[in-house]
Amino acid sequence: AVASLYTAAAKVISLTSEISSSGFSIKNVLLSMVNSPLEEDENGHTNFLLLGIGGDEHDGSDLTDSIIIASLDSDAKTVSMLSIPRDLYIKFDENYGDRINRYYELSKLDYENEGYDEESAQASALDATKDKIGEIIGVDIQYYALIDFDGFTEVVDAIGGIDIYLEENFYDSSYPIDGTDYYTTFSLPSGDNHLDGETALKYARSRHTTSDFDRALRQQEILSAIKDKAFSLGVLASPSKLKNIYSAVSSNFVTNLSFSEIADMGKMADDFSSDSMSSQVFSDTPWEIAGFLYAPPRDLYGGASVLLPSAGDYSEMQYFTQLFFYNQELFNKKTPIQILNSSKTEGMATDIMIYLERYGLNIVRYGNAARMGEAQTTIFNLGGETTADDPTFDMLLEMLPGAVVSNEIPEDYSAVNWPTEATILIELGTNFTPYYEEHYDDKFYYWTQ
Repeated sequence: AVASLYTAAAKVISLTSEISSSGFSIKNVLLSMVNSPLEEDENGHTNFLLLGIGGDEHDGSDLTDSIIIASLDSDAKTVSMLSIPRDLYIKFDENYGDRINRYYELSKLDYENEGYDEESAQASALDATKDKIGEIIGVDIQYYALIDFDGFTEVVDAIGGIDIYLEENFYDSSYPIDGTDYYTTFSLPSGDNHLDGETALKYARSRHTTSDFDRALRQQEILSAIKDKAFSLGVLASPSKLKNIYSAVSSNFVTNLSFSEIADMGKMADDFSSDSMSSQVFSDTPWEIAGFLYAPPRDLYGGASVLLPSAGDYSEMQYFTQLFFYNQELFNKKTPIQILNSSKTEGMATDIMIYLERYGLNIVRYGNAARMGEAQTTIFNLGGETTADDPTFDMLLEMLPGAVVSNEIPEDYSAVNWPTEATILIELGTNFTPYYEEHYDDKFYYWTQ
């Protein structure tokens, strides 16, 4: 079947090459022969769980040290990628918990112990992992894809390498040499870089001079580069390259995507540019976007380094995921906001600023209000008609219970008396203090627990 596909590809390319300059897409002609539509969730998105493991030749061969959920919106032509750190501690069942990167490994062992053959155990474990991670972030995930180090390297080489741009030099003095206790130096210069498979893998795995959160962002960057190269005409119009890609992934890549569904993704690839792809990583930095985790004392977890949700449950992670996947317009709007504290509760403006910034809102100023002792928490629309329909107002009303929106601007906050670049001004009144105090530990924290 594969050989037939390559033969058909060659024929299609030959027949259409003379007219491709007239607006016909060779790639889409080819892919239309085999594509079938992707499954979608209730919001019209297709969600993928992307897992990276070491493979049989590496220590911890089944540990998923790369965990990325990608949400594809075929209507808006966007892809949102969200990484979960491997050290997130989760409950596997009522009696056992561990870091999330062991969930696939232990699930696979459970199925093997129940008598499943290796292929069935792997597929069942991937399904279980897909459902577990979907439960954590609160989305329905349709597809999974797992690749090991060898497969990753071979895929990058099969497409002719990838191109990335670095703002500054990248340097790791302690990159591990597999199978030994020794280390080597790995570095890349600033500017444009063309990476082969082995170099791309090092760039993806390196972590000794950067954090795991930085590494997750690099992995998302590499996925974007692979997408750009893999769905380019030079690759898809080449039967030999298609054969090499198929050979690379067939033994090192596991997915529940059918070939026809992969073809459907390829057909729409031209509609997605790098600008249409967004990336975030759940982290333990509470004053940054998606900083919903913290590192508890190691002695509480047998000396292991783990991460826990600061809210005590997954509610913040789930709410953020809903915004990031399904409200990209709101998330990317970056409406400038100023926060002012009219109450006598010290530090409330600072904490609310950090709270809102964790969800991606753009806080440009904060401090004390011009009017002190106001009872009502009010969200003033300083932009008038230009911002009247801004969805940020609805989000703020949901996040700040008891607040109201007003288009009537007090004299104290007129452009003459209160110059600001903000188009939304939040005046925190005394009616917000009880809610703030009740939820300080699970919403308005800015400390490292």
